[in-house]
Amino acid sequence: MVIAGLAIGFVAGRRLLPVLWKFQVRNSRSLRVMVTALTALPLGIAGGLMGTTWDVIPVWVLFVALAGVTTVDLFHYRIPNAIVFPAVLVLLSLMTLISLLRHEPGAIGQAFAAAGLYGGIMAILHSASGGSLGWGDVKLALPVGLVLGWVGSGYGQSLLAVLLAFGLASLIGVVMGVIVWGIRKWGIELLPDPLADPDNPRPTVFPFAPSMAVAAAAVVLAVYTGS
Repeated sequence: MVIAGLAIGFVAGRRLLPVLWKFQVRNSRSLRVMVTALTALPLGIAGGLMGTTWDVIPVWVLFVALAGVTTVDLFHYRIPNAIVFPAVLVLLSLMTLISLLRHEPGAIGQAFAAAGLYGGIMAILHSASGGSLGWGDVKLALPVGLVLGWVGSGYGQSLLAVLLAFGLASLIGVVMGVIVWGIRKWGIELLPDPLADPDNPRPTVFPFAPSMAVAAAAVVLAVYTGS
């Protein structure tokens, strides 16, 4: 399944590029390579770890969506609804079908519970941060939470997976934030903030979707292979 994941990821990455251009992500050779790698490699890894199973399909869908969201967020500090909401619909359809065919309807409930928990945590942080954590991050927690809950072997493991993913994303975010802040202190803009006011710069603002994506992928695969 490694080869299958790499091949499907390569094709998905190429298909994702025209979608990204609609969000004014610059069209360059390096970016095309980056997006293709961001889709092909995670799908190949997931295929290798999960093996030949229908369960890998929703995970692949999530990883493709995360690749697209991460790319847009890195360049424009926004998470497009046009990627997040279709991903939620596709994931719900696939997970419901697979769960019913396996006579495991409880997995659907786990998915909703985990998505609600992750979305709730992010919504609280959005409110507490005064908007520094964007609504896009809150919405991204929904597809991530669905898959985290679905791969768990029970409600306890599913909800624990959400907390682990959130904790890991926060840790990665702190490290990334310190690095970006430090580089900006040296006068180098590694990730230009398109929303920044020149008269009121935001040196500590940076995209959080990449941290959520890396944490989600790691925890999803860890939970599935360990369950």
